[in-house]
Amino acid sequence: MYKSFWNEELETKPWKEVLEWQSNKIAHFVSALPSRSNFYREHLSKNKTRGLKTYEHLSDLPFTTKQDIRDAQAVLTQTEPFGRNQSVNQEEIIQSVCSSGTTGSPMYYALTRKDLDVWVDGIANTFYTTGIRADDMVAHLVSLPMVAGGMSYADGFRKIGATLCWLGGFPKERILREMGRLHITAMLATTSFGVHLAEEMQSGSSNTDEINIKKYLSGGEPGLAQPKIRQKIEEGLGVKHIREMMGLGDVMSAMWGECEMQNGMHFNAQRYVAIELIDPETCETLPMNEGAVGEVVYTTFEREATPLLRYRSRDHMQLIGSDCACGRTSPKFQCIGRTDDMIIYKGMNIFPTAIREFVMKQFGGQVEPQLRIWKDHAHQVKFDTPIPLEIEASSKISSKSYPELANDISNKIRQHMQVRTDVKILPPASFPRSSYKTPLVYVREPGSKK
Repeated sequence: MYKSFWNEELETKPWKEVLEWQSNKIAHFVSALPSRSNFYREHLSKNKTRGLKTYEHLSDLPFTTKQDIRDAQAVLTQTEPFGRNQSVNQEEIIQSVCSSGTTGSPMYYALTRKDLDVWVDGIANTFYTTGIRADDMVAHLVSLPMVAGGMSYADGFRKIGATLCWLGGFPKERILREMGRLHITAMLATTSFGVHLAEEMQSGSSNTDEINIKKYLSGGEPGLAQPKIRQKIEEGLGVKHIREMMGLGDVMSAMWGECEMQNGMHFNAQRYVAIELIDPETCETLPMNEGAVGEVVYTTFEREATPLLRYRSRDHMQLIGSDCACGRTSPKFQCIGRTDDMIIYKGMNIFPTAIREFVMKQFGGQVEPQLRIWKDHAHQVKFDTPIPLEIEASSKISSKSYPELANDISNKIRQHMQVRTDVKILPPASFPRSSYKTPLVYVREPGSKK
């Protein structure tokens, strides 16, 4: 029999007591930060960093943004290869992790031996929450070792004692063949690649008779919380144990994971990271009340090499609750979308994921969860004319019905979301599938008529 929790003491302690426990850690971290980091010495020059008593005092300190860290990494030297926020000597750094670069040039974060131990333990905690155990054979389907979901995830599986089978990077036909041959019991993939494999298995074009997956984990992009997408993966892969997880490469690559209740992700990194919820417009701290919606802010109070104070994630989350039948007391959230993806239609903010969720809820039997919004240029955020929206049709419907369906979808979106769209229905398998993240927003090439 396996234990129920990875870190029972902290995972079941009342959340108020967890925050009290974190306060001492945070106070020590903040007071030492200016002497450790050239970036934070300047960033906090106008703030009192000593004497911080409680978790609530974090709100007296400035935020750190991705642009702040990008600027700090703009000039790299031989002694500071990770920029002005590098807080240890280079010889103490044993590993680097990079962002995927989907929203700009890649960011690099350094880990000391202690940092790596912290990451691996926090990631293992997340995987354990999602149901991974030592007797699992895990197919790790992220192909890039250096990104947050690569080597770090592999270390997390090994920490639990699960057997790591790193199949990421192989063609999908080989992935499916080896999952059967190796008797894989669990797999980790991005949501979009999970949908792709589900489609492949349902098509019958690959020999999948020997595949008997029991557990499916997905992260890296929103979507698994949407019932239609979850249903597609369940039916295609033949698995009911489906768990969403999430992290942030800048902070820790896995911090949030669904328990057996499968209705929101618990925060699992409380031993090493503090979280706040803020209003992204006013920047005011929001109480952790059920139903609250805001942006998550992180403080890495145990990070040595590249620490972060009040780091704005740009992830917009909704608090589902804190009381859970599984016994965990940490806040349970669902990711709504990222600020980087937000678009504005005539003054109204909207996430592409919200459009996809609505379309799948209303038309799930007629379309696939493959859609894309087109921008005229990379910096376009505002739309004053109908938003160009392409959606892939289900193989179950006739191409003759595409125009009527497009008009119906456009009307329903306008009625229920107050947003006008220019919908075009494309045949099945029109969109390229990826083994990594699949964006929902694309930029037209110059001269393109798409």
